Amino acid sequence: MIHVLTLTYLVSRETVTAHLAEHKAWLRDHSDQGRILLSGPRPDGGAVIVTADLDEATVRELVAGDPWTRLGVASYDIVAFEARGISPGVVTAAEPDESVLLINVATTDDAPASVDALASAVEHVAATADGFRGSRLLTSVDGDAMVNLAAWADEKRFNAIFDDPEFQRRYRAFADTTTGAKYRLYRTSRVITPNL
Repeated sequence: MIHVLTLTYLVSRETVTAHLAEHKAWLRDHSDQGRILLSGPRPDGGAVIVTADLDEATVRELVAGDPWTRLGVASYDIVAFEARGISPGVVTAAEPDESVLLINVATTDDAPASVDALASAVEHVAATADGFRGSRLLTSVDGDAMVNLAAWADEKRFNAIFDDPEFQRRYRAFADTTTGAKYRLYRTSRVITPNL
């Protein structure tokens, strides 16, 4: 389950600030371990943290380990939900799993035509393929290249799309719009967050 953690400050802003460094170190540690996906302050005070796909006991341990919890700086409200829709490129598993991320890079003289052609292939996959988790198509600022990021449950289900004649036809149509294209599959091996 994904958990949304809403923090409410229990002390003055000065006390929050005095203990901010310890809290940020805790955030970074758990972000680098893949347990925390997003975090930040609320405009009206307090903060929000969104966790990776964790069980309830792990989330309770996470909250208990926050220096702000131990020091009485903030209280936590926890809401859990099942993440059925996930934007491609967002990895919600705190530990490595079988999921793979496809990165397909193509050079092109006509980026709009390439994007439209690849979108046709990806839309077919979205409607028919088991294990497909979503795709994001990006175009270079200069309009001479495009990138497709597509998330898959595992490599086996990704490879199965090449047995589909309709996907093959649509992907060939995409390849015809490019001057070159390559893809590779990747797994998450390490997460490094910026200084918070």
